[in-house]
Amino acid sequence: MGQDELQQQFAKIIDRAGKRNFSGIVVAEKDGTILANQSFGYADSKSKTPIDSKTLFEIGSVTKPVTALAIIILERQGKLSLDDSIADHLPNVSEDCRSITIQHLLQHTSGIPGTNYGPVSKDVAEVTHAYLRGGPKQTPGTNFEYWNQGYALLAAIIAEVTDQSYQDAIRDLVLRPAKMNSTCFTGDSAPQGFDVAIGRSTSGADRSALEHPYGDFYGLQYQGMGGVVSNAEDMTAFLQAFRKSKTSVERMLQPGPDGSYGLGWRIENADEINQRAYHTGSVRGFLTAVSIYPEQNSSLIVLANTDDRQSFHLAESGCRKAFEAAVVPRPTPQQFDTEFQESLVGQFTLQSRVVTISSSDDGLEMVIDWGGPKTYGKLAKTSSANRLRYLDGSKDEVFVLLEGQKNKKVQSLQILNSTYLRRK
Repeated sequence: MGQDELQQQFAKIIDRAGKRNFSGIVVAEKDGTILANQSFGYADSKSKTPIDSKTLFEIGSVTKPVTALAIIILERQGKLSLDDSIADHLPNVSEDCRSITIQHLLQHTSGIPGTNYGPVSKDVAEVTHAYLRGGPKQTPGTNFEYWNQGYALLAAIIAEVTDQSYQDAIRDLVLRPAKMNSTCFTGDSAPQGFDVAIGRSTSGADRSALEHPYGDFYGLQYQGMGGVVSNAEDMTAFLQAFRKSKTSVERMLQPGPDGSYGLGWRIENADEINQRAYHTGSVRGFLTAVSIYPEQNSSLIVLANTDDRQSFHLAESGCRKAFEAAVVPRPTPQQFDTEFQESLVGQFTLQSRVVTISSSDDGLEMVIDWGGPKTYGKLAKTSSANRLRYLDGSKDEVFVLLEGQKNKKVQSLQILNSTYLRRK
């Protein structure tokens, strides 16, 4: 897929989402080159200021990868270790919480319930005591439970080891080195020459990206986990800078105990081989999603100044699938050994539906007769011997699970959560 075709696809997807209430921008980039940049709507509906790549949005929990990168940089500087107990850097840590480390906070594996919260305060001792109340309910490091306040404690640790405010430390450690020159924080003044998006809320008053969403100051109730205000240009610069640091990428994208969250990043596979790291953000009036594909040296950014999740999903998922089809190598039909092919060849049925698998010169073909329309495609290997991928020319992720053996024949297939039984 060429650059022009991807831009056209983005335009169609964003136009469709825009008619459903989406307002924002989507930017796709590979090797430092912008492949597609499509926006819809206004930064401010009253002034009719159009959204562009310089428009500032609050990014919510996408602040977490920024906080996590700052911690990794401080470790490289020798100012802390991920294995440090949080008691080494925070006051008021009770005895039962001293086994919690910085890495546990980064991975959401502290054992502290995700519901633990505390007062709107700038007092580190007060909020630490409140956030940790009751101690871990799981052994630290063993279970994943998403906990925003763990990142507030990381913000306090960053401030402690740098002897700066969290904001100033982030500027020095991350923003300036990445050349994120227009990025700031809620409560800051608008950078000169940049439009600030007004977020349209589905459950509250509209708000400027620079207006505090929680309390009347940027305190520990929100630091570290949210509050960064950025635009598509700066977020592209951040993701490019992050990818260039191979050491940081390798360290931060190692999954924790649940297999799907590293250090500040959610992790999954774009396919059976290629990794996707991503994070989303949600705050009143704004939704954000960023994805990076390390093997393809590419990224996708979606910023919205509405918190309408349905329209955001249409924009983000549609553009992401189009982008992945363009940059992530797709599996190709493959040869299977004779015994495996013979175990699969035949017909499988579910009521009026018929699945037919046959051998060809270049692998296995599968036809699904839905009781009228038919779908044609090839089967490809995955990392699991009992799981094949169905390649029918669409962008849908369809897998075939092989179940049961009798007389060296697979007895049933599971496709899209439906089970088809062998007929012959």
